[in-house]
Amino acid sequence: MMVGGTSRGAVRLAAVGVAAVAVLAGCSSTVDGTATEQGQGSAPTSHDESIPLFNPCTDLSDEVLAGADLDPASKQVTVDRQDGPPSWWKICDWRSTEGPYAVAVLSSRRTVEERRANENSPFVKDVTVGSRDAIVTTNKDVDKLACYVSMPAHQGMFEVGILWRYSEREKMTESPPCGLAIEYAGYFEPHLPG
Repeated sequence: MMVGGTSRGAVRLAAVGVAAVAVLAGCSSTVDGTATEQGQGSAPTSHDESIPLFNPCTDLSDEVLAGADLDPASKQVTVDRQDGPPSWWKICDWRSTEGPYAVAVLSSRRTVEERRANENSPFVKDVTVGSRDAIVTTNKDVDKLACYVSMPAHQGMFEVGILWRYSEREKMTESPPCGLAIEYAGYFEPHLPG
């Protein structure tokens, strides 16, 4: 279905850890039972924690992953905590069977608007994925190995990201790999709740 592929090497994508730190930055506290978060220089934003947070680590079936040319056995859990601010995120990635990259699916209580305003996530462009208005962002990585598509959801947002292996960066046909991120987002969108 997609392009790219990877061997079952011991090389772990450092970009996943960097992405997790970047997306988790700014989470804060609870006010009257409702979680709030604060970013640098921004006002607190309240989020409804009564809406269940979709967990891509457990809620995406092996069949869905294999349909995207991902190896279900290669799952790497980046964030899957049950309480506290990190529970605002559920993040897993899987290695592609087609190229030297991983595909991350991120589920969050943060919103697309918050992602757009995040100075650590440079905006690339607006896109439509399925029926959702989405945005494409990168990070400040000088090697431009990652790209993310952020889509709205009742819980906050979903992101689908491509994390290219550093040692294989010369094989990238697009840097950052945003076309590939958009393609995977299109595949996963119908499998993610509204």
